[in-house]
Amino acid sequence: MTLADILQRHWPAYVARCGGPAAIPAAHWRAVEAVLSCRTPRLGGHRHRCGGCGGEHFVFHSCNHRACPRCGGREQQRWAARQRARLLPVPYFMITFTVPAQLRGFFLRHDRIACATLFAAASAAVKDLFAQARHIGGEAGFVAVLHTWTRQMAHQPHLHLVVPAVALAPGGAAVVRPADPEFLLPHAPLARRYRSCFLSLLRERHPGPARELDAQTRRLHWNVNVQRVGSGRTALSYLAAYVGKSAFSESRLAGSDEQGRIRLWWTDSGHGRPQLMTLSAHEFIRRWLLHVLPAGFTRVRHYGFLYGAARKAFRRLRFLLGCGRVRVESLPEAPLRCARC
Repeated sequence: MTLADILQRHWPAYVARCGGPAAIPAAHWRAVEAVLSCRTPRLGGHRHRCGGCGGEHFVFHSCNHRACPRCGGREQQRWAARQRARLLPVPYFMITFTVPAQLRGFFLRHDRIACATLFAAASAAVKDLFAQARHIGGEAGFVAVLHTWTRQMAHQPHLHLVVPAVALAPGGAAVVRPADPEFLLPHAPLARRYRSCFLSLLRERHPGPARELDAQTRRLHWNVNVQRVGSGRTALSYLAAYVGKSAFSESRLAGSDEQGRIRLWWTDSGHGRPQLMTLSAHEFIRRWLLHVLPAGFTRVRHYGFLYGAARKAFRRLRFLLGCGRVRVESLPEAPLRCARC
């Protein structure tokens, strides 16, 4: 079973249940069209000739839509290789910014506004604490990746930041490191600053949607987790799975039961054992579409000396740390295998 199989069978009924085509967001339509077209004659393809037997084979094009579970694997590998090449010889930390459960409906109604504000608030909070002399006292650099799903495909927007434990001192002529290599930033002040930045930025830039948040929501606890992740390689491999992939992989699909409900494998984080859940086809499609981002929205962003326009600052930092040139590992091309040979 594939996602395309599910959509071919159940998408028309899903549209009717939602109230007709006008009730479906344009981004959702584009995602469905991409999945249904992926590796079919609708997208064309390439003809390949085997060098051994001379046989010809036609390979259909992929849709390369980021919500398609069949695409994105190669892009994940390229992204991870580029990020690994830029790793610094310092300890790394992963900072996770979560959103209170009471705000998840707001994120669904105003996905582009809310997610953009999430990026802005989290990055501002980290930069502010990094710049304070009592913490580190310099300019931070980090990569942020948006993640919106749980293992059961529920909607839970949160942001992962991979942060090297080093900063550029004011003026850029020296590096600054935390006093304790096992500790980066205190999570409680970081959480308070994150909440304050999110609410103030939302009121400033989007006063209309901001009025939907009542006073009780403003007093909620906004959780932030700061965890040491060694050299950063494992954390980047973990985040690479969110760069160009959908909310699930098709290997998790286990067919359907007697009632036509979709069976999906998921791993319980409590004991690490796989569990089997069943969802109606409409609920499965609804959960998948929860994680289709608005068109053109950037899921991965770089800040500080890791920002694309800050190449001089990044080269200066590498020089001060005694690093050589950035060398991106080359990935071997996936070989095409001839069915005849």
